[in-house]
This record gives sequence, structure tokens and C-alpha cells, in this order.
Amino acid sequence: MRHPSIAARSVTTIIIAALVALPIAAPALTIEKNHYPDSVVQQGKQLNLVGAGLREKFFFDVYTLGLYLEQRTCDTKAIISKDQVKYFRIDMLRDVPADKMAEALKEAFDNNTPKAASAALKGKINKFVSYFQKECTEGTKLEFLYVPGSGTSLRQNGKELGPVIAGKDFADVLFSCYFSAKTCCSGLKKQILTHCKK
Repeated sequence: MRHPSIAARSVTTIIIAALVALPIAAPALTIEKNHYPDSVVQQGKQLNLVGAGLREKFFFDVYTLGLYLEQRTCDTKAIISKDQVKYFRIDMLRDVPADKMAEALKEAFDNNTPKAASAALKGKINKFVSYFQKECTEGTKLEFLYVPGSGTSLRQNGKELGPVIAGKDFADVLFSCYFSAKTCCSGLKKQILTHCKK
């Protein structure tokens, strides 16, 4: 017969191991008055905050961004390529015309699209960029959501801007725009990863 204290230690070890295996969310963050809770629910899945940060350009504050993953990680390659539900929310801090938003995103896509990209993938990118038709005024919320087996959707102030863009290939390029070595926003990326590793 096992000694009670040994059994208790075994149960404690199992519980600790299980807790360690859980994808622990970062603490909730508030960046420039925009709040990013430690978790959100999208498509019935709880997603955990990786981190948040401020996007600046030419010394102007442009927007804040919070990143959420189903299985939290601080590894940028995994953020980009792991096939899981992932989501980020952009909160605009200034007015940016739709054409300027589309132009900036197109440039980021151009820098991160594989040289051997198919015509189909390039078509998806052009379609997504075309969704930016309304000015992103101060306070606008943009939500980017990827769901495996479905694709990537974009909402502006809660409204879907167009049909879901199918395929993981497109999502990989989209997340590369923000988290690859060729990111559009190196300062933003650094802030998010710094929060993630705390």
C-alpha cells in the first residue's frame, strides 16, 4: 500500500505539470488608453494575449495592436506558421485615409510575399487590400481573425469588410507583415515580444 504522503506528492506533481503545460496569457495591458484583456473568445475559442504595442511612424502615434493566440507562444516563426486560431486588434490613434491604409498594407505584403507565390495567393492579397474603402478615423477598431479550415476575416468597427479570404498561405503572409524579419513595424513587434517574455 502506497504511503498517503507519496500519493499526495504524486497528485501535486501531476497538477503542477498540467498547469505548466497550459498556455498562460500575458497580464491585461492598456496601451494609449486602449485596453487589451488577458484573453478573448473568438469562434468559440479562448485566445490568450501575447502582448500589445504602439505603432509609430515619423514620430506620430498611429495605432496600438494587441495579439492573441489559441496556443500562446513568443516564437515569431510559430506565431506566423502554426495552424491555430489567431487574432489581432488594431485601435487607431489618428485619422488615416482608406487609400493610405491600403497602400501601407500593400507595401507590407509586397515585402513578405514569397517570390514564388502563386497567382491565386497574389489574388487573395489584392482582394484583401481592396477591403479598405472607409477612412480609419481615430478610435476605429480593425480586427483580423484567422480560423483554420475557414480563412482570414477583417472587421472594421464590428462590420465584416468582405468575404473570408481562404487558405493558410494568405494568413502566413499577413502575420509575416507584422512578425517576420521584414516586418512593417519593428518597434511594435519588439514591444509585443517584450510583453510576451515577461
